[in-house]
Amino acid sequence: MESAIRMGSPICLIENRIEGGRAKLVVNPEAINILSNIHQPVVVVSIVGMYRTGKSYLMNRLAGAQKGFSLGSTIQSQTKGIWMWCVPHPMYKDRVLVLLDTEGLGDVEKGDKKNDSKIFTLAILLSSALVYNSLGTINQDALDKLKFVGEITELIKVRTGSIQDEQETFSTYFPIFVWAVRDFNLELKIDGKTVSADDYLENALKLKT
Repeated sequence: MESAIRMGSPICLIENRIEGGRAKLVVNPEAINILSNIHQPVVVVSIVGMYRTGKSYLMNRLAGAQKGFSLGSTIQSQTKGIWMWCVPHPMYKDRVLVLLDTEGLGDVEKGDKKNDSKIFTLAILLSSALVYNSLGTINQDALDKLKFVGEITELIKVRTGSIQDEQETFSTYFPIFVWAVRDFNLELKIDGKTVSADDYLENALKLKT
């Protein structure tokens, strides 16, 4: 059965309001109503990463559209909070693809330093697949920023009978993780040998440790 969900454009799911110099996340009832009317299985893909790195553009491409999520050509962040776009799944007609475009991390205009943690945590908990978007090579700076993911997972608790059970149960909730490295123009070679993208990442992580 083909999905009946055909949103013409994205809608704000989690609004990021600034009150008294601090950020407050508020759920949009209209977005919840749209989700409540989906009766097919959903695949939720969210994207996170530093602000002004082209996250919204990538999500528009996943939606098969030239425009939809707000794009910008200035240094100022365009996406605030978490925006949602429900579209037909490109491969499975009986499923709905829910795309979540999140507010960029590290925005200097934010008044609340904990805001990034809240956005990132929600993205992890809501997603089937989490895309981490970064620019350039996998260098020390990129790895330091990725460390933020590990720090966030420590804040997410799953109530079970033991610590071991908690760790095993948490792994079932954590989404598929995809690292999208943008504007990468170097040859994938290590010591003169051609390597895969996974090998490149594994080598970078090995050097880190």
